[in-house]
Amino acid sequence: MTETRRVGIYGTGKAAGEIVRAVASSPHTLTTAIAFFDEQAGQDIGVLTGGAPVGVLATTDLEGVVRSGDFEVLLYAGLSGDVLYKTMALCADAGVDMVHACFAHPRLRLPPEMHERLQERAAATGSRIVGTGMLPGFWLDVLPSLLTSALPAPVSIVGQACSDITSWGAGVLADELGLGRPPEDGVGPIGGILQESAEMIAEVLGLGGVKSERRGGFVIAEAATEVAGIQVSPGDRVGFDESAVVLHDGKERVRLGWTGLPGGSFEGFERALLVTAIGGDGTEIVIDVTNPLDPYPGTAARFVHAIRGVQPLPGGLHTPVKLSI
Repeated sequence: MTETRRVGIYGTGKAAGEIVRAVASSPHTLTTAIAFFDEQAGQDIGVLTGGAPVGVLATTDLEGVVRSGDFEVLLYAGLSGDVLYKTMALCADAGVDMVHACFAHPRLRLPPEMHERLQERAAATGSRIVGTGMLPGFWLDVLPSLLTSALPAPVSIVGQACSDITSWGAGVLADELGLGRPPEDGVGPIGGILQESAEMIAEVLGLGGVKSERRGGFVIAEAATEVAGIQVSPGDRVGFDESAVVLHDGKERVRLGWTGLPGGSFEGFERALLVTAIGGDGTEIVIDVTNPLDPYPGTAARFVHAIRGVQPLPGGLHTPVKLSI
C-alpha cells in the first residue's frame, strides 16, 4: 500500500486551513488547491487560508485539475449542495479518491438515482468516495459502532453530544445552520446527519431495513445575542437540539442526540460527549469524553487519516465505518 499520496484540496475556509496544516505534517504531498471565487485564483493556498505560503497556487478550474492526474485524492472542504455533487461526479469519472465532511451515509443522503449513478461509475473507475461526517462525526458513528462488538447481543447504543458552536466557522453557522434566520416548521439542521449515523450503527448491529425517527429541531433565541459575528434577534435560530432514534421489535436500540448552542448565551450549558453501549445482559460500557472546543483540527485529522484509510476499499461510495484503522 502506498504510504505517500498526492493530495488536492477544495476550499479556502476554516476547515481548509486546518487541512492544509495537517497535510503538511503528514507523509502526503499537497499538489493542488481549488478555490471557488475568481479573485482567489493564482494565490497561495497557505496564505488564502490564513497561514504561511506553501508553494501551491489556487485555481478555479475544478474540472481541469480533477482530470489532470496531478493528485490521487481530493480533500473537499466546501459546503454541501450542487458543487459537492458535481465534485463527486468528477472524481468518480476520473478515478480520483475523494474525502468530504458533508455527510456520512451516501445511500441515505443522496437521491437514489444520483447514488446509483455515482456508485456505478466509481466502482468502474476505482474511485473511493467517503464522508467522514460532520463533528461530532467519529464520536457518534464510528466509535459507537466499534463498541457494539465488545458486549453480548442484543446491544443498544445511546450517544449525546453538547457542543459550544461559538468556535465553528461563520460560513457553517450562517449557511449550514442558518443562525439568525427565522426557523422552518418541523425542520432542524442536524437531524438528518443524526439519522445517517443512527441507521449506520443499526446496520452494524444487523438491524436491516429499519428507519430512524427524527426528533427536535432549532433552538429559538429568547433574547438578542451575537454568535461569531452573526446577529440573532429574539425568535430567530440560535442553535439546535435534535435526536434520532432507531426502534426494533418495539425496543429502542439506538438513540443519538446532539445539542449545539453558543455557550456564553445559555447559563449552565456545558460541553459534553457521552456514549453508552448496553449489552443484552445489562452490562454497560460508558465513554465520557472531553473533546476539544474547536472541532476543526479533529475534522482535519479525520481527512488526513482517510487519505490512506480508503486505499484498501473497492471503488464506490463508502461510510466512515469502512475506513481502516
